[in-house]
Amino acid sequence: VLECLTRCGRAPRLSCDGLVGCWREPPYVYYFFDQAVTDSMVASLEAEGLKVMGLYDMSYGQWQKVPDHALHVGPFRIVFDPRDDAMSPGSDKAIVIVMHPGLVFGSGVHPTTQLCLQILGNVFDPNRMPTVVDLGTGTGILALAAALLGARRVVALDLNPLAAQEASANVRANCLQQKITPVVAEGLDVVGGFGSLLLMNLEWPSLFSMLQTAAWQRFRWVLCSGYLRAQAHFVQEIFSVSHRLHTETALEDWVASFWERLS
Repeated sequence: VLECLTRCGRAPRLSCDGLVGCWREPPYVYYFFDQAVTDSMVASLEAEGLKVMGLYDMSYGQWQKVPDHALHVGPFRIVFDPRDDAMSPGSDKAIVIVMHPGLVFGSGVHPTTQLCLQILGNVFDPNRMPTVVDLGTGTGILALAAALLGARRVVALDLNPLAAQEASANVRANCLQQKITPVVAEGLDVVGGFGSLLLMNLEWPSLFSMLQTAAWQRFRWVLCSGYLRAQAHFVQEIFSVSHRLHTETALEDWVASFWERLS
C-alpha cells in the first residue's frame, strides 16, 4: 500500500500491473497493489505531483476481515464464495447476499453492519419504504439487503469512488442492477427528494457531521448506526427534534437505532 499526500483530494489515474484500487482519504490517497511496488510506480506518482509518504506491506487478511464460511445475520446469509455450499438450496428461508468485500468497509463482520442488517430484517416494509438511500454504502451490503427485502429502488451513495466501484460489482453479483444505483457523492443533495428510508451506517465523525445538517430530516424512516453507547445520547437528542425512536439495539458497545419522522 502506497500512502501519498495529495492536493484537494486529487487522485491521478495510475495504470500499471498489480494495481488493485485507489482509496481517497483527503489529503491522502492510498494505492493498493497485489505485487511488489517498484521504483517506476513511485516515480509515476511523484511525476503527477503526489508526495509518497509511506509504503506498507500487509496481507489482505490484515486489511479486511472476511470469514471463511457463510455468515448468518438476521434473516440474511452472507456468502463470500459463490461456490460455497451455502448457495445450494436448503430447508431454511434465509435471504442470500453474495458479497465480495474487496478493499472497502462492509463485509458483514462489524457489529454496526450486523445491527443494521438485523433491524432492517425486522422492520422493513416494502409498501411503506419502497425507495431507499444508503449513505456511505461501502461494499453496498445494506443496499443489497434492502433490495432483497423488496425495495423497488435503492440509491447507494459513497464519496469514495472505489466504494462505488466495488458496490457496483456486488450489485452485479446479486443480479440487482435494475434496483440499485451506486453513485459517487459526498452528501444527500444529489438525490433531491428521492427516498422514503435513509440508511446511515457511518463512522462517528462523518455521522455526527451529517446529523448537523437538515438533509436527513426529510426522510420518513432513518436507520442509523456507527456510534457507541457513550455517544447515544447525542444521537437521541438530535433525532428527537424531528423523529421518534422506533427501535434501538446494541452489540459489543456499538448501537443502531431506527427512527420514524414525527409528522
